Amino acid sequence: MTTDFTDVTVIMPAYRAASTIERALSSIAAQTLKPRVVVVVDDGSEDSTLDAAEACRPELNGIELKLLRQENAGPGAARNRALAEATTEYVAFLDADDEWLPAKLERSLPY
Repeated sequence: MTTDFTDVTVIMPAYRAASTIERALSSIAAQTLKPRVVVVVDDGSEDSTLDAAEACRPELNGIELKLLRQENAGPGAARNRALAEATTEYVAFLDADDEWLPAKLERSLPY
């Protein structure tokens, strides 16, 4: 397993994801080729989604975590808001209730 970083921002819309976002962020931290940045946009959740994401910051081991909040406008609007924050060459999308296998970025980037 390598600890290299790649020029990728992960875009993560989140709505009422307090119970699932830790697993999603952990799957990013476990990547064999790590992204530089993760942008989480809380789309108006009434739960503790952002607190749960913030609690994961130490386990990201150098991956920058940006947390944003907006009024509920849907996942497309949350993705667009996160895209506006991206400064890397590539972006990758992961929903807050999903997770990646450890080599997802390493296997995807050549394509």
